[in-house]
Amino acid sequence: MKKNKKSRKPIWIALAVLILVLVVILMNFRNQAPTNVKTYTIEKGKIELLALATGKLTSSNEDRIKLNGSVTDTLVALGDVVSKGDILGEYTRQSSTNSLYAPVSGVVTEVPSALGSTLTIAGSNQFKMVIQLPETELKRVSLGQYAEVYVSAVDQTFYGSVTKINQVATIMGPQSTFGVTLSFDGDTTMVRVGMSAVSKMQLEGYGDYYVHGKLEAAQETRVTIDGSLTKVDVKVGDTVNKNQKLGEYQSSMKTNVKITATRDGIITSIPSGLSTGFVIADPDALELTVDITETDIHKLSIGQNADIYIEAIDRHFEGAIVKIAYVGNTNLDYTTYPVTIEFDEADASVFLGMSGSASIVTNTKDNILIVPFEAIVTEGTQRYLVSAEWLDNSRRPQSEYYLPIETGLADAFYVEVIGEDLEGKEVLIIEKTSLFPIIGNQ
Repeated sequence: MKKNKKSRKPIWIALAVLILVLVVILMNFRNQAPTNVKTYTIEKGKIELLALATGKLTSSNEDRIKLNGSVTDTLVALGDVVSKGDILGEYTRQSSTNSLYAPVSGVVTEVPSALGSTLTIAGSNQFKMVIQLPETELKRVSLGQYAEVYVSAVDQTFYGSVTKINQVATIMGPQSTFGVTLSFDGDTTMVRVGMSAVSKMQLEGYGDYYVHGKLEAAQETRVTIDGSLTKVDVKVGDTVNKNQKLGEYQSSMKTNVKITATRDGIITSIPSGLSTGFVIADPDALELTVDITETDIHKLSIGQNADIYIEAIDRHFEGAIVKIAYVGNTNLDYTTYPVTIEFDEADASVFLGMSGSASIVTNTKDNILIVPFEAIVTEGTQRYLVSAEWLDNSRRPQSEYYLPIETGLADAFYVEVIGEDLEGKEVLIIEKTSLFPIIGNQ
């Protein structure tokens, strides 16, 4: 006997019913306004951009004791508190042993360390960028050739030329490269040694040739010291004028000689051999030195206010910028510049060496229309806000309620918006978990 085939009709009926139920649910969902949407009324506000950095507290009032001789005994260590007249150690000069007395009261923050016999002064507005060209491209470059250097930190292009072509190769992988120096005049109120840059040259038969690199000082003068350095009055990054006193040294004839600057410029190197000096600091005159990135350093100025926070005592202090270095510290491809801030610690229990952080305003805009970042809708290169009126007409495409805008300054939470008749309008802040854009309300 033949077996009866089992009918599949009930299965198809069940599937049809399930699909119908899903369609009804979907249509109901589409006809409802989303519940995970917030509204925001556009109003005027303020946006501030901040440079944030941390550092260690040091003294802004230090006495440096330079010795003309050799230290034979040290009786104090870093951090020791001394009073005026205390013996710090002994030193020998011309076969005579002498005791060294503290000229002021304070804390010992430096004991004899390293100094050397040369000092370098760089021109304050001349910069260079050394790039490496493959040996196959070197024939396309000539001295005096036009070149452009774009400094991204200040968003500015400078115009210069090729001033040097190295004749000795640098071996990098299978192909040799040669150093080519591009020189240009820069604006020292913005550009600083160590900033990142991109050079552009026109190579015959090749076209525009781009190379990334770092800025250096183009003109440097080295001051040679024939004897023992006894006093240094400048630090790396200080700006000096021609004939300004830089320090003193004892010549081979045992006479003290004053060291003076041979040109206007910036100190980019100081001696690094053996020194014979102590430093005594005033613990009540404090300053904080922080490292500011190359993208923010040109936005700061001497005398500018800064907020200092000392975490150890959970207190804020008002300070002011007293020094901005022209020479930066480069780590791999990242350059920062020391900025010194002085402040009055009042009666707080603040000590040398404590950690502190500084907050400095680099840009501010007030009385502008602002919205939270989450309110911005982006399609291609155009930005929009979504009018809250869409909530009453959620069956309509959301794009019909777009408000075209341009964006301006932004901080971590808000962004400036520019458009027609925006003030007072209610717009939507759509949470990322919202599903309605997926199901066709765009």
